[in-house]
Amino acid sequence: MKTGTGRKIEGQATTKLARDKIFEVAADLFYRRGIRAIGVETIVKQAGVAKISLYRNFSSKDDLIVTYLSERNDSFWRQWDESFGRYNNDPLAQLRAIMSYLAHRTTQPGYRGCPFINYCAEFPDASHPGHQVVEANKREMRRRLLDIAGALGVARPKQLADGLLLLVEGTYAISQTLGGRKGPGSAIVKAAEALVDAERAA
Repeated sequence: MKTGTGRKIEGQATTKLARDKIFEVAADLFYRRGIRAIGVETIVKQAGVAKISLYRNFSSKDDLIVTYLSERNDSFWRQWDESFGRYNNDPLAQLRAIMSYLAHRTTQPGYRGCPFINYCAEFPDASHPGHQVVEANKREMRRRLLDIAGALGVARPKQLADGLLLLVEGTYAISQTLGGRKGPGSAIVKAAEALVDAERAA
């Protein structure tokens, strides 16, 4: 016979499973098909849960959107640290590793672009709560590139960092028009090296 505590723990586990399933389905659909195109009905149907389950875990679709963006942001920087942290003592090697990864990632079949840029295209109103997450992501990218530029010892690290950021954002954007392995995205590695060389020569 289950005690009250046992039933409570079981109920919490069931709720977490439902929440995880809802989020997993929503995140996949938001990225592949667009956020505005996906309604709550589609999410709960594909997740196999009742609509009330969604609203027990997320107060609104906007809440779900912000959670999606926040998770993307957290996982992005976690993967960044795991992949590129080993190069912290070699800024040029770190920059090459970052740009090589982006060249590969953005030219893969099925790549749907940067989720933060995609969100901003769908929600241009800066008052929407998701914009805070997106701005934080891009500011952190700029800060990290500035750290690399500073470590490279160039005379104008801010100018180099901003140039590198423009390369990154341009690579994300071009992936949705002239993407694929034969597109210009793979040129980001050489373009970044050219920026570094130019700043070193300045």
